[in-house]
Amino acid sequence: MTLTRPAPVTAPGGPSASGTAPPRTAARAYAELPPPVGAALRALRLDALLGDPDDADNPLGRAALADRAHTDALPVPEDLRAEFVPSAAGGHFSTPEQLARALRPLFRRDLALSQAWGVRPLLVADDGTGCAPARAGELAALLGPAALIAVTGTVLRDAVRVVDARGRHEPAVRQWHGTLAEGFADLLACESLLAVALRSLELPDAGTPALAAAVGYVVPQIVGDVRSALDLVLHETGSGPGSPRARALGKIADDLPHAAVDWFASTVGQAKLVRARSGPAGVEPYEDGAWAGTLFRLGEPVAQDLPADGYHYALTATLPAAAARLADASGPAHVALARAARRLTTEHRTLLLPLRRAAHADPADASVRALADRKALLLLAAAVLGVREAAADVPGAYIGTPDWALLALARVTERLGVPLPTGLTDPRDGVWAVLAHRVRHHVDVDVYATRLLW
Repeated sequence: MTLTRPAPVTAPGGPSASGTAPPRTAARAYAELPPPVGAALRALRLDALLGDPDDADNPLGRAALADRAHTDALPVPEDLRAEFVPSAAGGHFSTPEQLARALRPLFRRDLALSQAWGVRPLLVADDGTGCAPARAGELAALLGPAALIAVTGTVLRDAVRVVDARGRHEPAVRQWHGTLAEGFADLLACESLLAVALRSLELPDAGTPALAAAVGYVVPQIVGDVRSALDLVLHETGSGPGSPRARALGKIADDLPHAAVDWFASTVGQAKLVRARSGPAGVEPYEDGAWAGTLFRLGEPVAQDLPADGYHYALTATLPAAAARLADASGPAHVALARAARRLTTEHRTLLLPLRRAAHADPADASVRALADRKALLLLAAAVLGVREAAADVPGAYIGTPDWALLALARVTERLGVPLPTGLTDPRDGVWAVLAHRVRHHVDVDVYATRLLW
């Protein structure tokens, strides 16, 4: 598999060897799927404000943030408050997706600090003055999972450094390459669904309860699996319970209830999924993929003419539509991705009628909750396929390649208990190669492939 090597890390807008880079080029140096240059600059400023996470004397470093009382006492910086104020009111807020990207350095640092500085302000900001984003409560509910994904990605990068360094001299350590590759694919899948849900908030009349509920349910579940795998890898590679990496992993678990991304929030999301409509009976809306560009093209503006419930229905229809478009795929990875997509499409069709019947059932019923679980996983798979397909035309964007998507779909299939099609290529070696390359070159493990300051 050909790896896309990122450009050297430079501040967007900074001078290049040949002079001042154009804004789009400068932003491209910040991420494979770049935000506006202003958003990239603000994210870098936030990262610089947070300082070196490994500096023992840094009040915002990992050691200091291990004390929850210390974290709760830290006031929200005034510069950060402007991120939550709409641009029309003199702030920086433009879209929910861009807010999540601007706050990503904070989310990477610590889950409790993310709640204090990045989520709690939204819960109290909507006072009717016009100085808060629209649908602030729904946005806050999505930023909790965004922080969980990001901070887990930090521990994933730490584990990759350990395995990559030791594996060069100890061949036995390389057995963990596949496990870490699976964790990477899981996090990319979760962030794909999250990004789609964030983009849906740009439409004031769109019905998004199912998307938000799917994020609230499936992200804590899958990220919990990733953390369990990381715990095993760290233990088996010499990072015992007292090590900084193991303590960082343990702190995430301790912070979950305070960040509202624990099992209780997951259960609430599952109940909402039971009640959410699955679309008109006998109809597969947007089967031709007409809305795919605006729905899945991360970082770009969202079309404002989608009908109510357009996002949910379009996402639901992505599985069969994407599988159909992959029918003529060439190359082993694309062929394997097409076969995995068709297998999940079959599962999707078998669930349509039971889901409609369960829409008015008791959410406490175990069989109904099992349906909600499967629905959430299929929405996750649809987001993976949609995001990958939309990014396939972006030069150098890893998220547009098939390997990670194939691995993510294989993981979804395993969780559904559905047998994988036989003869699929194993993408883990290729995914590991990209993951290790990112970590060596200070690139985040997010869907946008963001360059890191620290």
